Amino acid sequence: MALWQFDCYLVPKQKIEMCELSDKDEILSWNARSIASINIDFLEKQESWAQDIVQYGKDNETCIRLLYENGFVQEISCRFDLRSLSKKLLDRILNFFIKMEGMILYKGKIYPPDRNEVVELMKSSKANKFCQNPIRYLEETSAR
Repeated sequence: MALWQFDCYLVPKQKIEMCELSDKDEILSWNARSIASINIDFLEKQESWAQDIVQYGKDNETCIRLLYENGFVQEISCRFDLRSLSKKLLDRILNFFIKMEGMILYKGKIYPPDRNEVVELMKSSKANKFCQNPIRYLEETSAR
């Protein structure tokens, strides 16, 4: 993950009620749910570094990754490039999350795919701090 990327997971909404948040592997798993076809037409499909990962969008930009295991989607991750993210692309991704009946897992907490809520999370993220002032961010993190 690049410093300018806000990184999160898409988790199945129905799993949230059934699983403990501490059981990350179980809550991330989509394999109990049938996903006939995943259509991500707003990001270009990319060549992946692993045969079990299908990636849409470039690795160092906004991208969605689908990790497959035995032919089933095991997990879905998303990286938002805060240097260039537009409202239009954010809305398309959040609409995809809604269509998938997913919720956002970020830093061990669950959030709805709501633009206002996601924007607030992004504003308080390390990626945003880096984008606002890269030199100060690097100085602060190297001083720790």
